[in-house]
Amino acid sequence: MKDDDDDLIINEDEIEVDNIEEEAIEDSEVSPDEPESIQDEDDDEEDRIVSIGDPDPDEGEAEEESDEPKQEPVDLVKKLRKVAKGLEKKNKALEKQLSEKAKSVEKEKPIELGEKPTLAKCKYDDALFEQEIIAWDARKRKVEELAAKKAREAEELTKSYQNKLKVYVDLKDKHSFKDFEDAEDLVKDTFSQTQQGIIVQGSDDPALLVYALGKNPKKLEELSKITDPVLFAFKVAKLETQLKVGNKKAPKPETKMSSGKSAGVSGAIDKTLERLEKEAEKTGDRSKIFAYRKTLRDKG
Repeated sequence: MKDDDDDLIINEDEIEVDNIEEEAIEDSEVSPDEPESIQDEDDDEEDRIVSIGDPDPDEGEAEEESDEPKQEPVDLVKKLRKVAKGLEKKNKALEKQLSEKAKSVEKEKPIELGEKPTLAKCKYDDALFEQEIIAWDARKRKVEELAAKKAREAEELTKSYQNKLKVYVDLKDKHSFKDFEDAEDLVKDTFSQTQQGIIVQGSDDPALLVYALGKNPKKLEELSKITDPVLFAFKVAKLETQLKVGNKKAPKPETKMSSGKSAGVSGAIDKTLERLEKEAEKTGDRSKIFAYRKTLRDKG
């Protein structure tokens, strides 16, 4: 019998409830100072969540982890202006870097070294041969200098990235989210190597950002479609300012009975109902539960 109809009529003559009240009294040997817990605490359940922007009002699962009083609209406007100003500053800095990079690329156009001159190619003209050899040697030195510079830059970038990667790992350990690996794997599968590198290199807290994106597949998919590295960096920088860490709402505690005797009987009733629920799961018959609840209502 299914417990999905509140108007279900129960024929008490066909249900055996003779021993329910006696069992309730037997089960009432519960200390008044030690009320039964209705639900065991799950030690493995994550007690924190990271949200992007304002949480969904329908969910109501998270509270912002802050002891500060609620911000007034004026304070919020000031905060938003400060964030906007910071983003504008970052924007100008990136534009300047891109401009300088473009200029340096223009200056450092590939140099064609060419074949080493020979006397025969100079038609055995000693003066021309000497000029060609001097010019070729100058080009060779320039090519070698550029190659050495690129090697140094690559080494510095590698070293910088390794340092950032270490910071990422340290922050990941510091946050200690229990399901971080799952969130991280989702980000790795969705983002390209370039996009992952931008997050590690440019974010203030890349670990927190990765976790937030891993827990928000919709936003993750949206960002993965941005192939322009500069635009991607701007979007990620803006997104990072919207991260919020909060605690999951704890379940409301049980109301403790004032009377010692009442507290004991209340605990016994819970145990009896729990036993009947388990029995109904095995047999599929919930008639005893209906009858038991009816006796409680009659007593109340």
